Amino acid sequence: MAPQSGALLPPEASDAVLRNGIHHLAEPLHVTFIQNIYGAMCISAGGLLSVTLGAGFAGIQEQNNPGIQRLFQGATFPLGLVLVYLVGAELFTGYPMWYTMCLLERKGKPLQYVRGAIAAWTGNLLGALLFSALFTNATDALEKQPWHSAIVQQITEDIVDLPWHVIFLRAIGCGWLTTIAMYLGTQNQDGISKALCLHFPFMISASSRFPHIVEYMYLATTGMQLGAPLSIVGFIWKCLLPVTLGNIVGGAFFTGAYLWWIHVYSGNRDKYDDGDLDGNLLDEHD
Repeated sequence: MAPQSGALLPPEASDAVLRNGIHHLAEPLHVTFIQNIYGAMCISAGGLLSVTLGAGFAGIQEQNNPGIQRLFQGATFPLGLVLVYLVGAELFTGYPMWYTMCLLERKGKPLQYVRGAIAAWTGNLLGALLFSALFTNATDALEKQPWHSAIVQQITEDIVDLPWHVIFLRAIGCGWLTTIAMYLGTQNQDGISKALCLHFPFMISASSRFPHIVEYMYLATTGMQLGAPLSIVGFIWKCLLPVTLGNIVGGAFFTGAYLWWIHVYSGNRDKYDDGDLDGNLLDEHD
């Protein structure tokens, strides 16, 4: 039962996150795929807004205030994550947290984890490509200056010029902060609190240019079409691979494992030993 404030206690929120993971293990693959296509389109909309506003205030940076421009970008991009949550879509970055908790609880079968993760990741890639093609490049949304050069410069600085291990480490930070935002979104029950709690952790990540895999599926492909010096091989090696792996590590170890150990295993072991978490849902989709 949620307290009067409308927020779940941390152990209750961890229970809810674990149940979400069990639900995602059990759901049909076509549902996972479609939800993640839609989620990628929502998060890409936030990415478009962040580039539009951040580059639109480029004069601020020229006056030796680069932090203000980063703040504009960081404050606007998380609106995409809020959209994802409010419409019931999904992003791949949540699955490492959910699946780690499920795995530690010994729920589901290996094939369910693999199929769900692949469906989520490919759905996100397709959704990001669709938004880039239909609503950015086909509409010339970033064709004019200063937006054209801004996204090319961002991809050059964040992907092309950085070493692989730096991209990976930054992606760990993003995976951690994004899943913290999702956890807080689950913890808070009313719409305003949910939106704010989703927004602020992700704002830290976006302002720091920690790469989110779905964000950079959109930004990198859009930048490539506008002239960023990134080849398809480079996109796979310097963007998709390190950012995906980093987001997995951040969400799995820094959030999923922590929540399970502190709030599920250590705090509620007796409850789960009594079979309070029902695994029958998984059996229906073996």
